[in-house]
Amino acid sequence: MKDRRTVTFALGTVAIYLLTVLTIQVIASDEIIEPGDFPDSCPDGSLNCAMIGPHSHRSGGLTELRFESNLDSVMGEAGEWLDSEPRTAVIGDWPGHTHAVFRSLMWRFPDDFLINGYCDEGETVIHVYSESRLGISDIGVNKDRIERFADHMSGVEMATSECSEA
Repeated sequence: MKDRRTVTFALGTVAIYLLTVLTIQVIASDEIIEPGDFPDSCPDGSLNCAMIGPHSHRSGGLTELRFESNLDSVMGEAGEWLDSEPRTAVIGDWPGHTHAVFRSLMWRFPDDFLINGYCDEGETVIHVYSESRLGISDIGVNKDRIERFADHMSGVEMATSECSEA
């Protein structure tokens, strides 16, 4: 009798977990953010968004990442970083714009991660936006994520060249 209760409890727990994860995926389903829809800023006072851009938010004051290399090379390095990150999938990829989704380990909460690049005075400029789709706080993960990205990109050796857009 005790073994049956244990099995029932275990199956019930697994069922509740799976139903919860499925509900999160339905409520926060993927909607691709295209290049023209790159956000201008994070919502005022947001605790679940971080941005390296003209209206930086939770990014240590970074307003851009600038490289003396062509746009394709910079976006290629950004793509390699995304490929190295766990539980990450690129769901939209254009020249100069990438939309990836990071998912939390336990509950599979999705966070959008956008990289937008363009040429300015012969250099490649990158803006980054990362936001949780659900909740009011991300416990600092989006801020940490864009800082890790900025640190990685700052340390990458790229061929020096004039920025050109394909």
